[in-house]
Amino acid sequence: MRELVIFGAGQIAEVAHYYFTAEGARPVAAFTVDAQFRQAGAVLGVPVVDFERVQDLYPPDSYDMFVAVSFRQVNKFRMQKVAEAEAKGYALASHVSPKAAVWNGFVLQPNTIIMEHNVIQPFVTVGRNVTMWSGNHIGHHSTIGDHCFIASQAVISGSCTIGDGCFIGVNATVRDGISIGAHAVIGAGALVLASAPDEAVLIAQAATMSKVPSSRLRSI
Repeated sequence: MRELVIFGAGQIAEVAHYYFTAEGARPVAAFTVDAQFRQAGAVLGVPVVDFERVQDLYPPDSYDMFVAVSFRQVNKFRMQKVAEAEAKGYALASHVSPKAAVWNGFVLQPNTIIMEHNVIQPFVTVGRNVTMWSGNHIGHHSTIGDHCFIASQAVISGSCTIGDGCFIGVNATVRDGISIGAHAVIGAGALVLASAPDEAVLIAQAATMSKVPSSRLRSI
């Protein structure tokens, strides 16, 4: 297994470093970021190099790459960097946590990371460049498009279609048979009971703060 270069140097890149090294036993040779954003020479004891010259220091015929950035610009920034990494000639790494429950026919696509306690039921397909944080449930016969980011504890029920570039927040629930268009945002705690078009934004009602402080509550 070839050593890895991780695009990114923030918290998500640090988390990716942990999963690849601790669970995947895959050494990380370097982090890389665009030169204008490089703020340190090393992260976690690993060198950080300019993306503009990464192929000279860590050539793509010897190293793979993983793009570990957030859902910025509704995942379009990560999508752009994946394209740039491939244009440089890098093969893109992926990882499924051994603590995830994934059906036997599942095919892992490039630059996809599936963290612990995800449940991916039979006949689910997940696209390329997808980040699935811990603890999600993806129901049978559902399709997750390319470039999506699914935060923790989301439930996507059976026979759903999630379009390319979607963001699904913590504890969101999507009813069975729902289709969500590309680059939609489903907010934390949202309950989705009907299909939604491209670039839809679905927001749950936020909790309101009581005027009564906890010290005056009669019971709890």
